[in-house]
Amino acid sequence: MERKAVKKACIFLFAFLVFCSAFLPDVAAETAAETITETAVAPAPEAIPEILYATSYECRDLNGDLRWRASYELKHKEGNIYSVTENGKGVYSGFRGKVSWIAEMEFNDSGVIMRPIWTKRRVFNEAGKEIAVQTQDFDFNKRIVTCRKEDLIGNKSVEKKFAFTKNVITRLLQGVYTRRFIESGEPSRDIQLVSPEPALYNLKLKRLGTEEIEINGRKRKAYKVCLDPQLGALSFIKIFLPKAYTWHFAKPRFEWLKYEGVENSIKSPIVEITILD
Repeated sequence: MERKAVKKACIFLFAFLVFCSAFLPDVAAETAAETITETAVAPAPEAIPEILYATSYECRDLNGDLRWRASYELKHKEGNIYSVTENGKGVYSGFRGKVSWIAEMEFNDSGVIMRPIWTKRRVFNEAGKEIAVQTQDFDFNKRIVTCRKEDLIGNKSVEKKFAFTKNVITRLLQGVYTRRFIESGEPSRDIQLVSPEPALYNLKLKRLGTEEIEINGRKRKAYKVCLDPQLGALSFIKIFLPKAYTWHFAKPRFEWLKYEGVENSIKSPIVEITILD
């Protein structure tokens, strides 16, 4: 009898183990599937734009009096898309008293051609109240830039559209674009500039060689580039439109160092803007 009891117990234990081995793998697979599913639906962390270049600079009139200071950041967003941000504060042409501003821009850089996509500039008074918004939107299919200027205090707005026919840049793109021009080795290049007025100007970039300049008490060898207004048959009027000049490091990466010319339009004062780094 005892042998029969032991035999029955062994048969029962064997059956139990077979039952467990048949079902446990399914339970593990189900658990793994749930883990995989949860991992698949988890949101990916948002990519942080990479800061490629950052600097600060100040603007002074020809008497040496400070007008404003600003900081500048160039970031890579994704693919061929890059962004620029400028934060400034002080006295700026077109506004009464001291103001501050945030200017932003996105552009496409294929490595061969730079194309602005949009710019936006928000201006605030000393109390921090937003008083103006300026935007520029570029359509390269129609080759038209739409410029809007809103006066939030006077409740007025102006919209102008310009057709561009050449490489076109903005004020915020000027330093990066000129650096690429120097890298190309070209002696000159025809471009168009959209200013904050808003207006569209024909310019010729000209390399003027290298010279030694002093920035913040330090002497640096720099490339000098002229931004020469082009008026076609009306070139004799150029005597009333001052040329502008920029200086860039004479070594790669040819970073911008200094600018001398009108602040933002032909009606604004001639200023000198220099890097603070």
